[in-house]
Amino acid sequence: MYILRPLTLSISAALIVACGGGGDSGDSPSANTTSFAGTLIVPQTVQQNSLRVLSDGFINTYSVACPNVPDGYEPMANAAVSIEKSDGSVLSQTTNTDNCGVFELSVDEADLNDSVINANLAGFKTLKANANNFKKSDVVTTPPVASTIPSGAEYVISAIQKLDSNDISFAVTDTATNNAVIQLSKTSFSVSVNDQPISITAVNSADQLNVASSNVVTLDASGSMSALIYDENRTPVLDSQNRQYTRARITAKAAHQFVSEKADADEVAVIPFSSSVSLVNNTLLTDSLNLEDSSGGNLVYDYSDDGFITDKDKLHFAVDLYNPNSDLWYSRYNYDGRYTDRTDSVANTGRGYLWGGGTNLELAINESVTKVSNRNNTIKRVFVMTDGDSRFSDRAAVIAAANANNVVIHAVAVSASANETDLTEIADQTGGSYNKIIDEQNVTGIYSSLQTTIKYAYVATLGVPLQSGDSIKLSLTVNGETVERILTVQ
Repeated sequence: MYILRPLTLSISAALIVACGGGGDSGDSPSANTTSFAGTLIVPQTVQQNSLRVLSDGFINTYSVACPNVPDGYEPMANAAVSIEKSDGSVLSQTTNTDNCGVFELSVDEADLNDSVINANLAGFKTLKANANNFKKSDVVTTPPVASTIPSGAEYVISAIQKLDSNDISFAVTDTATNNAVIQLSKTSFSVSVNDQPISITAVNSADQLNVASSNVVTLDASGSMSALIYDENRTPVLDSQNRQYTRARITAKAAHQFVSEKADADEVAVIPFSSSVSLVNNTLLTDSLNLEDSSGGNLVYDYSDDGFITDKDKLHFAVDLYNPNSDLWYSRYNYDGRYTDRTDSVANTGRGYLWGGGTNLELAINESVTKVSNRNNTIKRVFVMTDGDSRFSDRAAVIAAANANNVVIHAVAVSASANETDLTEIADQTGGSYNKIIDEQNVTGIYSSLQTTIKYAYVATLGVPLQSGDSIKLSLTVNGETVERILTVQ
């Protein structure tokens, strides 16, 4: 049987040593010298991300030893680093990253606008990063990070949306890991509007710009989510107590990870759905539940009136509420205790599980789009997960409503019976991504990967304003490959 046992990730002594970069010639910089520094990383696979999440903390992220390495990635250690000028020529000064992927490099040139960081490591495609963001300065900032993709993977523009008259946002991932590709150079991108090329004046990432987003996590809570899960070899997937995971329990773990890895400023609403659709907010807690503390006394929990929360501890409560095997519910199968990061005093809901039954997917997506459309943040997304084959009465209306409000819909389908046709079309037509999970335990890794596309979304400023009805074609050309995605402005 597939059992997740406590596992301590041993980190070599070489990784724990100070990570300060491979260094260069060591000469004192002159007035015509430009210095670069940062951290280069590579993505972990969906399977690695899933195992980390399912280990309940027994497998640490690389950030324990290498603070600049984000969750879901590992250091691009001992990679050869060089600087490529805007004309394509490569400067002679080179260096190597250290065991944490950190590098520093000074070159004897001052005018290096639109230059590119190149890095090479066996098993991965050449990293091409925006060098402007790696220039050293006296201003204290978050250390820049860039990534590449496995050599056998392809680039994907996995999300795209209009932000305002001159700005678009998009995410780049790869076909092997689904993780965001971070800090690609501005020169890698080109845009045409109505088949006419237009200039890109700036490309930055959401984490650099501190752009907050509004997100709805829409989770299938129907009866079929109680199905037991197996790995790709049909081996039961068990927790540390030898209990087999259900789809709902594994989805709850994925949602907890999504919350834990979110940026502090990003707000999230949680919507469980079955035959009915329920936004977790104060109204739901007051009208549908009888909250109790550990002594059995009634209590009032001030969660949120509108359901949108930036506080991770409250969001973990909402995810526990989604989980039918949480000890919040009256049940013989309270396998999962309260999530460790919760700070509330709620011990029980005073009743049995609220959801179950059918799968009203169309209503769930419509409600999610409506709720997030009213938020003030410019970037708005819906992440919907289902295992059901619910049919749509008006798929075009769902897409039109999302596009009219610049809402991107990302869809995650679990099980062979999930409604692949409608979900694929909805995700594609709204600028989102569609993820089909065959090995169901990997839903945890997918949610971790989706979180990277929020943190490391690109924001591009275009040289001309966009108008309703414009057709935008975004192209990415890197390492001799070109991928495209088209969006029609509403």
